[in-house]
Amino acid sequence: MTVRLILVLLALLALGACGGGTQTTLPDESADLATGGGRPRAGRAAGPQTIGTRWRYTEAHCTEGPLDLSSRGFEQELRVMPLGANRAGFLLVFDQTFAREQCAQTVLLSATPSSNGEFQIREEQRISVPSTPECENAIRPDAPRPGEVRMVAGDLEVLIQRSNWCSGFEVRMVYQELPPEPLREEQILRRYIAFFNRKDVAAIAGLFADTGSLVEPFTVSDTGGPTRHEGREAIAAWYTQSFDGVPWVGLKLTGIRHEAEAWTADWEYMDPRLEEPFAGKSQFTIAAGEIFEAQLALTRPPPGANGAVPPAAAPAATPAAAPAARNR
Repeated sequence: MTVRLILVLLALLALGACGGGTQTTLPDESADLATGGGRPRAGRAAGPQTIGTRWRYTEAHCTEGPLDLSSRGFEQELRVMPLGANRAGFLLVFDQTFAREQCAQTVLLSATPSSNGEFQIREEQRISVPSTPECENAIRPDAPRPGEVRMVAGDLEVLIQRSNWCSGFEVRMVYQELPPEPLREEQILRRYIAFFNRKDVAAIAGLFADTGSLVEPFTVSDTGGPTRHEGREAIAAWYTQSFDGVPWVGLKLTGIRHEAEAWTADWEYMDPRLEEPFAGKSQFTIAAGEIFEAQLALTRPPPGANGAVPPAAAPAATPAAAPAARNR
């Protein structure tokens, strides 16, 4: 076999690995974090000062070269949040769209520092609209991977080893900082669901205005009707009670509607206490990037409930208020 033929075969194998072909053995990229797109890039680990910042996706690279997502009409915005519960690291909240798939997603990645100086990157939630296989699988979620979150010449970079973005090679996503801006309505609805599935009470309450309210039918009021919880503190207390003792909750977003002045999220809810999901809707009044009122209602009660949630499904308050659980 000639040298030229050997070189051609090697080149074809490399292209197949980077282009999404079947790969049986993943490469060891533990030493790749200092490079990207074939060029060394000096940077420093992102610190607490990035909490609360907002970023716009500008470019991406695989180990073998640039990753072009323009053909799919890909756009992405990143906001950095605390992980909560006094955990070190970051919660990376991505709002991304794939125009070709007519798909919008909110994806939550936790980035937790490890003893060797890297981060462990883990996907915690993925909320997709519409709730179709094409949208939900627009990009396959990565399993927990080593990676890095770092600042390079004013840009924020997120690196993930052995990523599905690059068919098993490392991906480097680059972001440019944006000025603060209120959340848009659909971002709020998707976050509400994602935070609910994490049982992240502080993040849920943080979506409400200081004077916001929650109206829910699961706690019967003195008059026998729905109960109103006024203010962030009361809303947080209700969710804390709702999640207490429940190992997991699953609220699947099935649709978003904009009617008159309100936004409505349709959902199905499941937790270990139920034999099958029940369905409901949450109607939101949103202004200036905050929820001023959320009204929750059942549209398909649990079997045998006769229009009401039985005590076994709603101890004091049931998390059927917000679409939660992985939206897949």
